[in-house]
Amino acid sequence: MTKHHAARILVGAGAAFGLVLGATGAANAAPSDPIKTQGGYAQWNADPSGSIPGDSIRACDNTADGWGIEAWLDIHRDGTIDRVATTRGHNAPYCSPWKSGDIPEGTPVTIYAVTVNGGITLEKGGALWSKA
Repeated sequence: MTKHHAARILVGAGAAFGLVLGATGAANAAPSDPIKTQGGYAQWNADPSGSIPGDSIRACDNTADGWGIEAWLDIHRDGTIDRVATTRGHNAPYCSPWKSGDIPEGTPVTIYAVTVNGGITLEKGGALWSKA
C-alpha cells in the first residue's frame, strides 16, 4: 500500500467518524422520551433545541383525575431535589413551562416523574439518569 492510498483511507475513515459524531450530537438535542408516571409524564432537555432551553424539565398531566404531575430534578444524584416543574393548579391536559437553569456540562442528574395531589405524593414514577 502506498502512502497516498493509506492517506486516502485515513481521510475517509475520519469523515465517516465525523458523520457519526454529527448524527449523535443532533439526536441529543431533542427532549427525552416521556418519563412516565400515573396520569402523565416528565421530560428532560439537556441541550437547547429550538425554543426549548437546555438543562430544563417540564411536567405534563394528560388525565383529568384531580391529580397533578411534577418533574423533579436531582443534580449530582445526591438525593436533593434541586428543581421542580409542576402542573398543580391547572386542568388536564396541560404541560408546565420548561423550567431551566445552567448546570455544568457532564454533571450527573436524575429526573423523576411524580404524581401529586395536595399534600399527597405517590411513590416516584419513572426515573431517567442522564448528564447535563
